[in-house]
Amino acid sequence: MVDQAQNLRELVRQYQKKARVIAVTSGKGGVGKTSTSVNLAITLASRGGRVVLLDADLGLANVEVLMGLSSMFNLEHVIEGQKRMTEILVKAPGGIELIPGSSGLSRMADLPVQARQRVLEGIDDLQDETGFIVIDTMAGIGQNAVSFATAADEVLLVTTPEPSAIVDAYAMLKTIYGLRKDSIVRLVVNMVGNQAQAKAVATKLANVSQQYLGRNLSYLGCLPRDPHVSQAVMQSQPFTLIYPNSPAAKYMQVLASRLVHQPINAEPARESFLKRFAQTLGIASNA
Repeated sequence: MVDQAQNLRELVRQYQKKARVIAVTSGKGGVGKTSTSVNLAITLASRGGRVVLLDADLGLANVEVLMGLSSMFNLEHVIEGQKRMTEILVKAPGGIELIPGSSGLSRMADLPVQARQRVLEGIDDLQDETGFIVIDTMAGIGQNAVSFATAADEVLLVTTPEPSAIVDAYAMLKTIYGLRKDSIVRLVVNMVGNQAQAKAVATKLANVSQQYLGRNLSYLGCLPRDPHVSQAVMQSQPFTLIYPNSPAAKYMQVLASRLVHQPINAEPARESFLKRFAQTLGIASNA
């Protein structure tokens, strides 16, 4: 009898040559967005297939810090035309590949057209033979975060039970749906005391989304408040690797399993993501 892990690996392989692009975003910082991006990418990779993690937080670029890496080249070298995206790929812990971000860059939309085109072409290159591209966006409703979120095949919106985080998550949700009504947004509630607390947050956001935006909000799941997460951060290591039996790591397995089994659009992601992303950058694409 084929075990569940094998079934999931087969599902992941189905997406080869038409990468499933997932943007992980949040309404505010400090809710665990980058940690979720890193550990989700690693968990997906453990199930088979190629996973690329793109650090698109041009302001802070903390993915390398969380993974204990220090790369020679990053996204800035692509933007400046010194390297192609595939040339700056870094082998990262957990079997994933990383596109390092660049701290301190201005908005992507402020870059010259040629520089934006290089980013687009680089993402195009990444989609060959890739199962998932996980994009860690900037926090908040700035243009960079929104550009990636509205272009992605689906969005994971990370929040916590904190009231201000819920309000900011709704602001991000409103912005995404305001720009693209057919966006697929899935909610992840982080740092929860129990599942009931997470579901209460999800219900609250789903209700206001339906009432004021006319859109259903899908609840993917939650991650518990777990001391192993902060311990892993202090060690610059992903918690799924150094504490694989921790509550947070086990919940991450559940999130990854649910994500893999979620239905996606029949339209090849290669075409849809590139076209949408090109539009957000204000340039044409023949992809």
